[in-house]
Amino acid sequence: MRRSGILFAAVATLAGVLGAPLTATAADTCVSAASATYRHTFDGASGKATISAVRPLCAGQSQSFGLISYTDGDSGQFRYATDSATLTAKSRTVRLDVVVPPCRTRVTAITGTGLLDEVTSDDNPYGAATLGVSGSRSTGAPAHYRGGSSDCSPEPTVTFTSACDGSYRATLTNAPGANVSAAFLTGGRLTRLAPGRSTTLRGPRDGSLTIRVSTFTTYVGSWRPPAAGCTSAPAPNPVAPTTNTPGTQPPPAGFAPSAPAPTLPATTAAPGVDNAPARYYPPPTTATPQAQAARSGMSLGSMLAVSFGLLLIGGGGYFLVRVLRSFREP
Repeated sequence: MRRSGILFAAVATLAGVLGAPLTATAADTCVSAASATYRHTFDGASGKATISAVRPLCAGQSQSFGLISYTDGDSGQFRYATDSATLTAKSRTVRLDVVVPPCRTRVTAITGTGLLDEVTSDDNPYGAATLGVSGSRSTGAPAHYRGGSSDCSPEPTVTFTSACDGSYRATLTNAPGANVSAAFLTGGRLTRLAPGRSTTLRGPRDGSLTIRVSTFTTYVGSWRPPAAGCTSAPAPNPVAPTTNTPGTQPPPAGFAPSAPAPTLPATTAAPGVDNAPARYYPPPTTATPQAQAARSGMSLGSMLAVSFGLLLIGGGGYFLVRVLRSFREP
């Protein structure tokens, strides 16, 4: 009897040791994304959601989730903020977070990434893709929130400005009197501006720029000739070559006129150069001996000495002629 009790206890212990790994292995078996199930938490008022896979996804498998907030008005719902994340074999839990507008709003978390920029229906457009609703593979509260009491009044405007070089810009503005940030969508890209703020976007050359705003208005712009007109940018003016007026000669090297050059009428410049008058040099003139002496640097004393020498030479020649004539006379 005693031996039987000991044997029974040993068998029970062995069964417990072997059974524990088998149970853990079954719970952690990976699954494909198509058959995976999830658990989630959702707080629409704060714009937060957390999603976890009940069983890990197998290697190479993935599942994306999205969260979006809207401004909600009479014309419909317009995208305000979005977030997305993807579960993988290594990432078993994801967290999503969006900004919620301080007015009438809707916030929804979905399986997948098919978030809509605009919704005109009053119903939830995501159906079974909404986490927690019938048909969803995620367990938790329905992830669709509708709240806020005041009307959303963004005041977005878009203006286009063209430059003469063929470029243009769009200026996005939300008026200071708006009670919520304005949303601008350009090719799927979201720009959100608080009241009183503005920014600019560069338009594509040889193309148009389409911008959809949160008042359900579309602006389309492209390059247009500026209203003030365009003139070609002036090219740098080359230095006009020095020219001589007909009948004159270029000045010799080192020539410095003692008096200012007379002013001549301005000549008409050739196309492509500025209209400055050509530089003028006066022609050489016959100068007095004093001017030539001054030009050559000879002083007055030197001139007197030279003149006295010339006088002596002339007088000596005269007396020589008189002596020669006296020898010839009988």
